[in-house]
Amino acid sequence: MSEENIFFEEQFKIRASEIGPNQKATLPAICNLLQEIAGNHARQLSFDITDLRKEQLTWVLHQLHVKIDRFPEWRETVTIKTWPSGGDGIRAYRDFLILDEKKHVIGSSLSYWLILDLTSRRPHRIPKKILDRVPDDTEHVLPITKEKFPELHDIHATRQFNVRKTDLDLNNHVNNVRYIEWALSNLAEEENISEINIKFIAESLFNDSVIAKSGVAETVEDDAKIHELVRKRDEKLLCRAITK
Repeated sequence: MSEENIFFEEQFKIRASEIGPNQKATLPAICNLLQEIAGNHARQLSFDITDLRKEQLTWVLHQLHVKIDRFPEWRETVTIKTWPSGGDGIRAYRDFLILDEKKHVIGSSLSYWLILDLTSRRPHRIPKKILDRVPDDTEHVLPITKEKFPELHDIHATRQFNVRKTDLDLNNHVNNVRYIEWALSNLAEEENISEINIKFIAESLFNDSVIAKSGVAETVEDDAKIHELVRKRDEKLLCRAITK
């Protein structure tokens, strides 16, 4: 891959629908922008979701780690820079930097992607034609997480959500950002979350009922919380996240 194609950037103006009461962009809104630019760059590289669907394959987000130093304000323009950053045959990595209007870095993210077989609904090895176009020697903006996420033991709050059609994405399952919204739903209004590391484990479909659980675990830092989403009918774990 040539140097000019490794990096891709877009500008986004923070809209009223993307802010909270403090007039700053919300964490889920930032995650939506990351998802948008990732798809746009993959399309430019000719391996986006529409290209893969021709082979009965699709991209799914396996893990997302986002760390925000400063949330952009309403009507502020941010530049997001992204690039593919290697993989291990099953997972493909993609990094992001978020810059303000003065080109200062205000956030960073590392994402982990899987290719899913649409017929079997199981992970598929990343095709060689994609791996050959992705550099494997670029530095990551955040460290790769190799250890297992701690389990939630001390539950402080729960909330239930019923999956609506508006929660579904192109893969006809619940969009990953909706998982993030639900995971954060148990936090108190005054809690300011600037970092999330979330692992997506299973699909949730239309008419499912999902239980969001939040609390702590003994193995995490004092200011961290653990979140789990569980499908109600069979208690299947859908995702697990750590927030700070």
